[in-house]
Amino acid sequence: MNPDIVTALAGLGGAVIGAAASTGTAWVTLRRQSQDAIKARRYEIGRLAAEEALSELIQLQQFLATVVVPSGRPAEDPWEGTALDRLRRAALSIARIPGKELPARIQIPLDLAKAYRYAGPRHALWVRWMRVMVEDMITVLLEYVREEDPPPLSAPVAKHQQTYIRRREEEQRRYERLEREAFEDRDPDFEPDDAP
Repeated sequence: MNPDIVTALAGLGGAVIGAAASTGTAWVTLRRQSQDAIKARRYEIGRLAAEEALSELIQLQQFLATVVVPSGRPAEDPWEGTALDRLRRAALSIARIPGKELPARIQIPLDLAKAYRYAGPRHALWVRWMRVMVEDMITVLLEYVREEDPPPLSAPVAKHQQTYIRRREEEQRRYERLEREAFEDRDPDFEPDDAP
């Protein structure tokens, strides 16, 4: 075979291999950059949502610190409407945070904050309960903004969670007992009227 043809074929083969390597490297680089851009965008969306939620929660915390609770048995009080409104706005911002770990961690104090009436029979207990939950949510969101792992559930939140579970079970048993008593008290001779 002619040495010029061999040289030309070797050069062509080298060019094809070089082009394939270059194309492969460019593809891998572009894919990596695309993944990094998506990750950065997701974090940016989450950070903005977390900052909005933090703003609402800090304002709620400041509001709860100034609440003067009425004495005596709970009645309708304006602090509840204001607090729940801020909590709803914070929850909407939290829902926009991408991923599952942070929303799952913050859902516990968020749900407990909404269930503040399980704290007991007085407004002061309700306000204190909500303040504990708001402080925990603020701590979790600050860790997220600093790009750190969310802290474990705090001891006061875990304690309140146990209280909530216990009181929900008591409430369920009471409801079932009342339902059973209402069924037992019905007139045994009563038959529903079949008339149209």
